[in-house]
Amino acid sequence: MLLRSVVFLVFLALVTACIPPGEPAISQSVTIELSDSTTQRILDLQNIRRGEELLPYLHHANQRYRYLAARAFGSFPALSDAVADSLATLLYDPSEVVRTQAAYALGQGGRDQVTDELMAAFDQSGSYPAADAAILEAVGKLGDAKAANLLAGITTYTARDTVLLTGRVYGMLYAALRGLHFPATDAAVVDLVLNAAVPSEVRYPAAQYLQRIDFRPDSSQERRLRDLLRTTADPLIAMGVIRSLGRSERAPSRVALLRRMDALPDWRERVEILQALAGFEYASVRESVIEALRDPHPLVARTAADYLVAHGIPADAPLYFQLAEDLPAPVAIPLYGAANRHLSPFLADYRSRITGTLRERYATTTDVYERANLLLALAEFPWMYRELHTYYRAAQHPVVRTAAAESLQAIGEREDFDAFFRSSRQRVRAELAGYYRELIEGREEGPAYHAALALSAQPDTYRAIYPDLAWLDAALDRLELPRQLETYTEVLHARNALLGQERQLPTVPPQRVRPADWSLLQEYGERLVVLTTAESTITLRLWPTVAPATVSSFLRLVREGYYDDKYFHRVVPNFVAQGGGPRGDGFGSEDFVLPTETPYLHWDRAGLVGMASAGRDTEGVQFFITHRPTPHLDGKYTIFGEVVEGQEVVNRLVPGSRIESISLQ
Repeated sequence: MLLRSVVFLVFLALVTACIPPGEPAISQSVTIELSDSTTQRILDLQNIRRGEELLPYLHHANQRYRYLAARAFGSFPALSDAVADSLATLLYDPSEVVRTQAAYALGQGGRDQVTDELMAAFDQSGSYPAADAAILEAVGKLGDAKAANLLAGITTYTARDTVLLTGRVYGMLYAALRGLHFPATDAAVVDLVLNAAVPSEVRYPAAQYLQRIDFRPDSSQERRLRDLLRTTADPLIAMGVIRSLGRSERAPSRVALLRRMDALPDWRERVEILQALAGFEYASVRESVIEALRDPHPLVARTAADYLVAHGIPADAPLYFQLAEDLPAPVAIPLYGAANRHLSPFLADYRSRITGTLRERYATTTDVYERANLLLALAEFPWMYRELHTYYRAAQHPVVRTAAAESLQAIGEREDFDAFFRSSRQRVRAELAGYYRELIEGREEGPAYHAALALSAQPDTYRAIYPDLAWLDAALDRLELPRQLETYTEVLHARNALLGQERQLPTVPPQRVRPADWSLLQEYGERLVVLTTAESTITLRLWPTVAPATVSSFLRLVREGYYDDKYFHRVVPNFVAQGGGPRGDGFGSEDFVLPTETPYLHWDRAGLVGMASAGRDTEGVQFFITHRPTPHLDGKYTIFGEVVEGQEVVNRLVPGSRIESISLQ
């Protein structure tokens, strides 16, 4: 304990010292040549997680290989003692790029024991600002409450200390994402956002802190944030301010948000405002939300409809139904759902009209994504559970079958389940339990996944209904790995929760991990990729030196035409558009997995292309493209490219947007 206190005091002295500019000891540029056999060897060892074989390269005489080896360990899910010790020695390497990657890898490794070594290696000479910034970030990922407060307490950096300020704010963000934030941390971040003299590289992650971290600004902070919202033209700053004001629950903040909405800012701001309005009384924002249902941007209008599903009131349920009659399907269907959810039980005539309309639209549309949304809207009236099960059995398309299963899951997880079904609650619960078992035993990816989630959410309830759980083990044994890995994982969680005992997730066989194809990367890695949708095209630049296994797999799939006639199945407004899966419902993959490749990068802008996963080292074929900076994904998801043209097309994608083709330019 004494040693740790001494280290903290030394670290405090170092990070708060005025750091003069200085020159790094040696050249800091590293060129990664994918044709080099040693480079290939290091990256192959990274992707098959052979830490012991990779370890010697940390001590290689060639700076490039030390850099690559240290960077490689940033993708490992955990570090051995030997690796952590070797990386700690690299915190004093003469090359700043090596120091930086070593600090990042230690932060990724999740070993809080190395926090003292990180802090002790902080260099006060000014020669290694990037490495010091990486140390600040790593301390935020690993440190305790004392370390988090220490980061907040740094006051000597000026606007000229951009690199260190950026490391500090990322460190505070990472600590806060772990639940380690305090009034001093929150205040420090607010001050950075408010200070126009601070570079945007620092203010942007600070604004993301305001967007992601749940704290209520005090009256002084609120007033200054309102002033900033009134004057800033930068949407990345405004979006963080908007969410923070939404938590204030004060009338002046509501007025400021609605004024910003009326000014027709960036569509992403309008989405943020609608989500922030959840912090205020419904009556005070009602008109603005209803007006937003006709917003020209489809994701803004859908966000307004989702607000009414979550926060509407019984008195307005007939209005939601009436508004839906005159709006396009992506907005109308959730509005029908809002009416279905909030309608008073005494308005039986309206209930018949709502459910009748939903049934009729289901029967007449051929759009599977529209049908999926119709089932979710029907589920807002829980007595539809038997009909939803009938739809599940009759449906042929996986998107519809998965939506029916999700609807049954939602009914089973309603907080008001007992109050709604009253004397019928035990009978209905038993029927749902039978449906969930049927879905799991059917072994179809999406339906089994949602049924398993329903069981995991209430194991005590369902344990009493299932006298024998041998069927769950039998279902697990028949699921295919790695193609159904995500579903297998959730069914396993349900099994463990019901039995109250752990059975471990099996390891994917090494031969199923797809390696980097070096010849393919050298031939096509620098080519642009064109994603063609019904609306227009999106041009991507791939990053083969950042994520070689992912890029080579993507190129292979593109050459095979795999992505032709696939869909974007999931779009979260002002977050990501995700697609490329084999079924169109977000579930299932192919008979291989990819390693997670996470070198030292930030998800710091819109248009970054990443791989979806069901956990570390489970990536396959699904990818996503961001609408905005998303630093909460840092170090967790593979980035393998960027949009170079067509971000406006990405921004208008909706669930069901079709990928006509992806081709090499």
